[in-house]
Amino acid sequence: MNDALRAQMLACAEACVNALARWGHDHPDADLDQREEQVLRQGRLLLAGLLIWVAVAAAPRTPGRCPACGAWAPEPVVRQRPRALLSRCGLLRVPRELATCRGCGTSWAPLDRVLKLQPYQRLTGGLRQDLVQLGIDLPFARAARQLLRLTGLAVGSETIRRHSEAVGRELEAAQQAAIRHVERTREAAEPPEPAPGQLVVQTDGVMVHFLDGWREVKLGLVAGVQDGELLAPSYVAAKEGVERFGPRLLAEAARRGALQVVAWHSRLLGRGLALLRSVVVLGDGAAWIWNLAAEHFGRAIEIVDFYHASEHIWELANACYGQGSAKAKRWAERQCHRLKHQGPQPLLRALRAAHPRRPEARELLRKERGYFRTNAARMDYPRFRQQGLPIGSGAVESAASHLIQQRMKLTAAMRWSDTGGGALLALLAYDASGRRLDRLSHPRTLQQVA
Repeated sequence: MNDALRAQMLACAEACVNALARWGHDHPDADLDQREEQVLRQGRLLLAGLLIWVAVAAAPRTPGRCPACGAWAPEPVVRQRPRALLSRCGLLRVPRELATCRGCGTSWAPLDRVLKLQPYQRLTGGLRQDLVQLGIDLPFARAARQLLRLTGLAVGSETIRRHSEAVGRELEAAQQAAIRHVERTREAAEPPEPAPGQLVVQTDGVMVHFLDGWREVKLGLVAGVQDGELLAPSYVAAKEGVERFGPRLLAEAARRGALQVVAWHSRLLGRGLALLRSVVVLGDGAAWIWNLAAEHFGRAIEIVDFYHASEHIWELANACYGQGSAKAKRWAERQCHRLKHQGPQPLLRALRAAHPRRPEARELLRKERGYFRTNAARMDYPRFRQQGLPIGSGAVESAASHLIQQRMKLTAAMRWSDTGGGALLALLAYDASGRRLDRLSHPRTLQQVA
């Protein structure tokens, strides 16, 4: 840093100190809160000034080659063209030179190239990350008020919305690229971040109000389980059907290690068959989740969510013995206890022994016999519990509440467009997965896998 810039930075600091000294002299009776506010105000001005001169210190001494024709000569025309940027430190008015090539007429700012500023960029990358994080956590209008109160920076709610949705759209585009890669290669689209212990996949749905009405948002959770504790969960979320959500969930499971080869067997043909990491797939009994597990996961341990199975038992009890009756309550509690501690066989015997009188109850009993018979192997809860595996999908149900509903259903008036809602869902899932936004300094720099 040359002496002139050092002197300018020292002058900024001296101006800040002098301003505080004058204010203190003029306000001898000010309380601590007033003094704190003044120090913050002057401190922000100082930080902005220092950042300006630190940026200017990076300016090249010569304009360099023309970015269009690559010529050094003839010498370009140079003129002053300051640039305004809003930063974490406040508003910056950065002095800079604009060079115009005498040969081809192209203009460029050498300092912009050094600082990697985009042509129409108005915010620094750090402030942009803060705005996106606020947009994840709060409604956009409230985020703007919170930013102003805490930092003194005045940014409109529409600016926060626009930047948040832009990053969300880039995340969704990157996720779609990852889905295509996994479908094509059966390998993770980026270096895996394996979940510790036993890999677990869970799914759930939650209703969100879009412009075209209430629609189901599907949420997937991928995590590790050790000693019965769920560890390092990550999420995907989208408003889409199972035919599209299944590959999305698979791509995230692949990123967490589901498609990693852990061993090879049958060496008669080269290295033989690959043995993939085992995956516990916990679902509500819907066929698509089992089809996903069978098609894509090497060794899948399929478990029907115990609480979902219990709902079937309670529905049948109320149909057979009377809605809310004491007999229905006793029968349902007994069968749920047996299912959890003895497995599905006692329940199947009880279903065979049941003979309700009402035709609708007999029809429901017929369906439930098929449901429990089909999923019997997925309801071996004593064995699953002995192995330390989860039998309930409480983790993903809780995530549906705190991850989706708390942000997207804060007020009754909230309605989401497909574009805006989809972008926010991508952001919410990415952030809840512990993936840092500071890796996304500008959305166009996202690594996308073709």
